[in-house]
Amino acid sequence: MIIPHTGKIMESSLEARVEKYIELEKRALDQVAIAVPENSVLYIYARDSLMMIKAYFEDAQYFRQKGDLINALSALNYSYGWIDSGVRLGIFKTDNDYAKFTFFR
Repeated sequence: MIIPHTGKIMESSLEARVEKYIELEKRALDQVAIAVPENSVLYIYARDSLMMIKAYFEDAQYFRQKGDLINALSALNYSYGWIDSGVRLGIFKTDNDYAKFTFFR
């Protein structure tokens, strides 16, 4: 979104936000691992969720490279939402860093 007379400020702010969330998600992805055993019914869900997380994250980086910051931020939001939901459901284990993940307690 470009607002007359402030378009560059808005764009640089959006770019900074995209960069911030890409770095945050990189750190989160270094910590996320499947927590349920492979023979668990939830393992397939966890595995598929992790694939979705990585696909959306790759999409975000692709959109950022193309200069499409709105779609980059959107893809990051989807990706991180999958991470947070998996952590809250207990299918992913993490380093318990409350700055990176949303916990229910």
